[in-house]
Amino acid sequence: MFCMSRLRCLTALSAVAAFALTAAPAALASGPIQSGLAKPVAVTTLKPGVTLNQYRVVVLDAGVLRNETIYKVWWTIGNTHVSLDSSPLGTYYPDDFSVRLNQIKSAVTAAAPPGFTAAINGDFFADSSRSGTGRPSGLLVHDRNVLSFGWGGPAVGYLPGGDMMMGRPQAVPSLITLPNNKTATVGAFNGLTSRGVSIHGDQVAAYTVPGTKVTVPTGYVGYALPSTALRTMLRGSRGGFNYASGANISETVAGFRFEDPSAAYRTVSVPTSKPAVCPTGTCAAGTQLTVPATGVVVLAKAGGVAATGLSIKASAGAGLTVAGDNVGWDTADDVMGGKPQLVNNGSAIATRPSFVDPWQWDNPHWRPAVAKTAGGQGWLVVAGGSGGVGIQATTWAKMLVQMGAQSAMGFDNNSSTELYRPGVSPITAYGYERYIPSATFLSYH
Repeated sequence: MFCMSRLRCLTALSAVAAFALTAAPAALASGPIQSGLAKPVAVTTLKPGVTLNQYRVVVLDAGVLRNETIYKVWWTIGNTHVSLDSSPLGTYYPDDFSVRLNQIKSAVTAAAPPGFTAAINGDFFADSSRSGTGRPSGLLVHDRNVLSFGWGGPAVGYLPGGDMMMGRPQAVPSLITLPNNKTATVGAFNGLTSRGVSIHGDQVAAYTVPGTKVTVPTGYVGYALPSTALRTMLRGSRGGFNYASGANISETVAGFRFEDPSAAYRTVSVPTSKPAVCPTGTCAAGTQLTVPATGVVVLAKAGGVAATGLSIKASAGAGLTVAGDNVGWDTADDVMGGKPQLVNNGSAIATRPSFVDPWQWDNPHWRPAVAKTAGGQGWLVVAGGSGGVGIQATTWAKMLVQMGAQSAMGFDNNSSTELYRPGVSPITAYGYERYIPSATFLSYH
């Protein structure tokens, strides 16, 4: 430690001592771990404030004593240097929501993501019709882009500062409320089509790149909305939506929001405007608009549900109400589906959920998880023994609680289980890396 003065050294040493006290484990709760958890056999500093602890433990698993190793990468939540991402490991194919399968090491080596520190494998997946690709079974969102819509099962959202939240979020269309009980959706971004389908009369096309010149085409009208709400909403492309409050036809939607049944509904107010070139607020075909630095330009089909409602609002100088992410999920940039959540509110999930295969639940597999403690730590953690023999899912959930987890989400296990750090051999069940579609990345900036 280099110090400019004795006072600064004493202050720094006091801070280190205080951190050591807060990082020290609390008294162990009862659980399946019989020994080995009190002290790690190895401690490696990956980055300042990001540490890998390794424990060799004896676990009572369904009446059998097993020798297992726990590898736990941990950090203090709120560390502004730490970020978590749900990352596809290969080329993404939006036509069937699949990802080219890859190994974590190969993906990291090829892309060289800035600040990459560690990774853990992602959710379960199924082979797609395209050779060498897989479709994640749960929700997968990266940088607010929906790559897989999942099925409404458990998932973990990654928040700023290495924080996370868990629930059952879905990506659903974000509805724009219009007069006369009508609604509109965002049908496309920075163009008039999504998946090759043009927007319908109850949809808008949102242009989001500041400074872009947008000339309103024939058959459309334009509006300048001085708000970034449409710019920051979830983006994806999925067909088959039909709204009786809109055009009442099947349509493709491009603008989405997080909806979680356990979180409160949330709306965002979006003001309208009357640019100098459009004194009524409605800009006719041929008008050139510039995307504002803190807003968007939207186009709608002339005479359609969206245009009619937007013109009423704009002429009155009134704002729009847009459905936003449910409370808490509005700060999640990335989401990784899980199967299943293992710990909720400090309690282990002790019964196999119906959507988990008995072989996956009951066999003694290697197990991965991300976890959050009541004391403010985040973890990437895996556990397993020699020869690929690990523990049952119920045991793993109870182990995580015994270690201090307040919430934890499990991912694909057995041969997919992996904890990777650059420059060293990956930690896997059988000594090799499986080809998978996604992983959770921890980066330090």
